[in-house]
Amino acid sequence: MNSGKISNSILKRSVLKLIKHGKKEVISGPGIGMDCGIIEGKEKHNIALATSDNKYGIYRVVNNLSACGAESVAVMCNVIMPNDFEEQNLKSVIYGIQEQCSNLNVQIIGGHTEASDAVTRPVVSITGVGYAEKNISISSKNVKPNQDIIMTKWIGIEGTRIISELKREEILKIYTAEFLDRAIGDISEMSVVKESKIAMENAITAMHDVSEGGIFAALWDMAEAGKVGIEIDFRKIKVKQEIIEICELFDKNPYEIDSSGCLLMTYENGYDIVKTLKENGISATIIGRTTDTNDKIIYNNGEKRFLDTPKQDEIYHI
Repeated sequence: MNSGKISNSILKRSVLKLIKHGKKEVISGPGIGMDCGIIEGKEKHNIALATSDNKYGIYRVVNNLSACGAESVAVMCNVIMPNDFEEQNLKSVIYGIQEQCSNLNVQIIGGHTEASDAVTRPVVSITGVGYAEKNISISSKNVKPNQDIIMTKWIGIEGTRIISELKREEILKIYTAEFLDRAIGDISEMSVVKESKIAMENAITAMHDVSEGGIFAALWDMAEAGKVGIEIDFRKIKVKQEIIEICELFDKNPYEIDSSGCLLMTYENGYDIVKTLKENGISATIIGRTTDTNDKIIYNNGEKRFLDTPKQDEIYHI
């Protein structure tokens, strides 16, 4: 298999199809377009869980939980290192994880750390834990036909940050440090906690974190979860010019690159929530509508094409 997230077809037939259901305490389980699982809790709250295994895994799990309407509390971290990994390098990995936790106000409550000859580089697996109010259901499954599709911020946020870390010297041969800083932005832009809370306060019930595979994968997965079609205006999808140029430098598609920090949501009157988000300092744009068909269509200057099934994230080619 290729590196990264497996294809939806493999996920359906070799993972989801084999998972048995039946525990009454499990409110929401695994599925395409589903950001986290929900377990019935006591009194007013349910327990929400999400996982990730990339460098910015704390941001990823907190965003996943936020897209499910949950407030993140803690994380479990598993670190598997190659046998020749130095202790100082382990400290650096844990320092990076802790820094993300501090930025997002979550706490490490446990995990597992080991060296193994089964890996050639460190593998970090994160499980996030949060609370979701029992009387509120937030899920991509709640998407309905004839709703506006809203995206916050812009695409390529995390992917560009990773490219800049891997290829900084090459980029700086072409562009200035100031250009690169504008492309990367502030690390706080990788969080969707603020906009998800605003969305919930405005009765939005369907959200999806745009992460691996980029905006095209997220739109496909959200439509699949809600069993709706979509019609997207390609020109409305926001992306920084600096991100476009860095992606072009390495022949990558910014619409198929990790975009953690960007959030999708659907609403009957999207202009209301866009206005509210902007009043709270969050950039937001209506990029299309859901339909009562199964077609996933993108329009670009009058040209119509159908959205392809999600591809491997462009970051793995770098």
